Amino acid sequence: MKHAGALVLIALTLATAAAQKPETIAWRNGAWFDGSEFRRTDVYSIGERLTLKTPSQVDRTVDLTGKFVTGAFGEAHNHNVPSDDTPRTIRAYLERGIFYVMIQTNVPEAPAKLKGLINRPDSIDVLFANGSFTAPGGHPTALVRRNIANGGMTNDDLDGGFIQPVRSPDDIDRVWSTRIKTQQPDFIKMTLVYSEDRVAGLPRPDSDRHGLDPSLASYLVSKAHGDRLRVSAHVESAYDFEVAVAAGADLIAHMPGFWWDPDRITAKGFSIYRISEDVAQRASRQGTIVMTTIGTESLRNATPHLRAQVIDVLRWNFDLLKRHGVKIAIGSDQFRSSSVPEALTIAQAGLMTSAELLRSLSVTTPAAIFPQRAPFGLAEGAPANVIAFDGNPLDDLEAITRISLRVKSGRELRVTR
Repeated sequence: MKHAGALVLIALTLATAAAQKPETIAWRNGAWFDGSEFRRTDVYSIGERLTLKTPSQVDRTVDLTGKFVTGAFGEAHNHNVPSDDTPRTIRAYLERGIFYVMIQTNVPEAPAKLKGLINRPDSIDVLFANGSFTAPGGHPTALVRRNIANGGMTNDDLDGGFIQPVRSPDDIDRVWSTRIKTQQPDFIKMTLVYSEDRVAGLPRPDSDRHGLDPSLASYLVSKAHGDRLRVSAHVESAYDFEVAVAAGADLIAHMPGFWWDPDRITAKGFSIYRISEDVAQRASRQGTIVMTTIGTESLRNATPHLRAQVIDVLRWNFDLLKRHGVKIAIGSDQFRSSSVPEALTIAQAGLMTSAELLRSLSVTTPAAIFPQRAPFGLAEGAPANVIAFDGNPLDDLEAITRISLRVKSGRELRVTR
């Protein structure tokens, strides 16, 4: 009886192991984007990861004839998870092939409330910054006050919620010990707004168009890095960009010039948004990643003359960063939009090529959000999260809006309404 019991136990153990064995799928005859072009190759997935090596055994084969395949897309900058209809927002992301989302400021309660809705094989994977570090009364105070007025937020969000207002290193230490340690954000957000005015000793404006004291940026970054948290910096001017890079920020949440100030342009010209060569070089050496966020309504609604001037300064910044090898991630900062329309806006403005945009959407942006999951795209060990199109996006970038196959964690994902 002893031997019989042992045999039963062994049989059950083997059956359990077999049930847990990941499925191996051969994805054949597809054209896969390698970062520069599409090339026809067979790729395999073993469970949740891709392999370019032929496995000894294949459980299932999927024919991708006629399809153009890339890694799933990322959205590097938004604030819409949660939203007024979070399931609809998640569905919209999945429909556009966006599986990775970085929420760059949110109420701290959001991650806990969203458990079960996100970060699972059939949904989007999300990182949260929680409250943004800014000056008392600084950006985005006006947004919070509007949301308080319409019932979407409370007074608590002005201090310790959506915003972490600080004016000194002691304030940062206090917030760190009483909030950051307990709220446990995935990364830290700091808000820099025309820091050159603070340095020049100019009075703060009546509006919230100001931000963190730039002298605090390095201390905040060192505090975050001490706890192995990355820092993303909201910037508006080229000087903000310089402050963020000098402080060691890991991510720059905007391209300078994305939200221009007519009065400052009248007084100083568009040069206040032009990144300098030496700062771009330093950003490259440090591995700083810059997010786009140019597809705003203000740009679409600008007069042709103003739009041309804005595009000109943006082209300077895009070209400079690309020339020095700074990685550019695609982010929209548009509550009811995403990185796909953002990419199309960038392409229409001639700021990045279709290949550059496709590489950024499917490789650079996901890696900016989840660096620990790299590599992405067509690479050994990349996540088995892919999307496919019936048209070649390098011939017509609009093809990225027509997805015919979505695969997440090695399984076909069907988006239902």
